[in-house]
Amino acid sequence: MTAQELIEIIEAHYPLSLQEDWDHSGFQAGDRRKEIKKVMIALDSDHRTIKEAISQNCDMLITHHPYLFRDLSLDLETDMGQTVKDVILNDLVIYSSHTPLDKVSMNIWLAEALGLEDLYDFEDSHMAKAGHFDQPLAFDDFLKHIKNVFSLKTVHVAGHKETITTAAICGGSGSDFLDQAHTDAYLTGDLKYHIGEQADIQNKVLVDIGHHAEVIMVSHLADELRKKVPEIEFVESSSPDYFTYY
Repeated sequence: MTAQELIEIIEAHYPLSLQEDWDHSGFQAGDRRKEIKKVMIALDSDHRTIKEAISQNCDMLITHHPYLFRDLSLDLETDMGQTVKDVILNDLVIYSSHTPLDKVSMNIWLAEALGLEDLYDFEDSHMAKAGHFDQPLAFDDFLKHIKNVFSLKTVHVAGHKETITTAAICGGSGSDFLDQAHTDAYLTGDLKYHIGEQADIQNKVLVDIGHHAEVIMVSHLADELRKKVPEIEFVESSSPDYFTYY
């Protein structure tokens, strides 16, 4: 199977027509005609992940975060230039599905992992999801549950409620959706300081689960593609967080 044929299978489920105007999903680098036998699935298309894919002799790298989000440089004295060199010399194909995957699956996977039921969209872009818990959770139990589900040592929390019955979630940076989330709690990542004030005013519990929570897509997308394309070997990147929490 060629890279292009695999891309068409991906885009049938995660069409590029869904991406936001600011996004850069889609084909990123390489030869669309290349025969693909081994693919790595990863959260990021950064230098460390590209080296990981090369070290495992992968023909293609499929990621959530696009390779071409950063300024492109062909200067080999820069980190990007070195990465471009590695991609070209090792004939690696790179494809990214960012906001299309967000809208179709990402936040459903996150919400289901959290245990939310009867999921629904609550904002215009259809990325974030909301729902309710089968049983209300006491505040402390709610925070313990989040840490357990997303393997977090710590979480930043603004606001307080005795019990949490409903919650909304947006992987990545979703603070813009806070006002539209008419739930007891809202979970997202990359929160700035003053968004905590908004949560307090709106009587919501705001939880920063970090951008890395989106790593959930690695195993889910790999499993999807294994079922659809059994003739290709799909391996999962380690996709570690950039930050360590103490």
